[in-house]
Amino acid sequence: MTVVKPPHRRRSPITTSQVIAAAVDIVNRGGTDALSIRRLAAACGLSPMAVYRHVRDKDELLDRVVEHVVASGLAELGGHYPWRERLLIMFGLMRQHLLDNPGVAAISISRPTPVAAVARFYDRAIAALVEGGCSAVEAVHAFDTLLLFTFASVLWQLPRSEAERERLIRLALLQPDQTPSLVQHAATLARRDPQEYFEYGLDTILTGVEARLHAHSIP
Repeated sequence: MTVVKPPHRRRSPITTSQVIAAAVDIVNRGGTDALSIRRLAAACGLSPMAVYRHVRDKDELLDRVVEHVVASGLAELGGHYPWRERLLIMFGLMRQHLLDNPGVAAISISRPTPVAAVARFYDRAIAALVEGGCSAVEAVHAFDTLLLFTFASVLWQLPRSEAERERLIRLALLQPDQTPSLVQHAATLARRDPQEYFEYGLDTILTGVEARLHAHSIP
């Protein structure tokens, strides 16, 4: 009996997008220090030299990691909304993508990220502020405030949980004479919802921007 062997199928070559996705996964699991060309090569089933066919060096790799995540957030923006609502959606989406990709949040803080997706995000946010009545200078100042607040919200939330908040409250209850306000509002502080607080802060910033614009318009 003749055994017919199935034809040998060549493995499809890995794409650059797959290499970058693997790098994102490594960064999110272990942080920036966990990402190396050798570790990425192993995750992709490549030799280290083969990785360099997809990226020039680690700096470019980190840029591509940020590009990958920010671009996916921009892709979710659809439709045309009034400028204020547009900003709420944009920064809300950015915050969620950074929470989902904590390693990328750390990269964005620790090094400059001059990539195309970041430039597009800046452009859309500043354009929305100008549409709302800001001058060029006011738009940039407002944008920086929104950006810093969003990153602060992400980096504050990532290492914290309900358990940490409860520990702080218990500590305050042990010294009520030194932390009377904390004790008075203990129940509210213990139930803090990070998403609710972020939305409150974002709305407060934009309300302040509108108030400043209104004040400038009064003769």
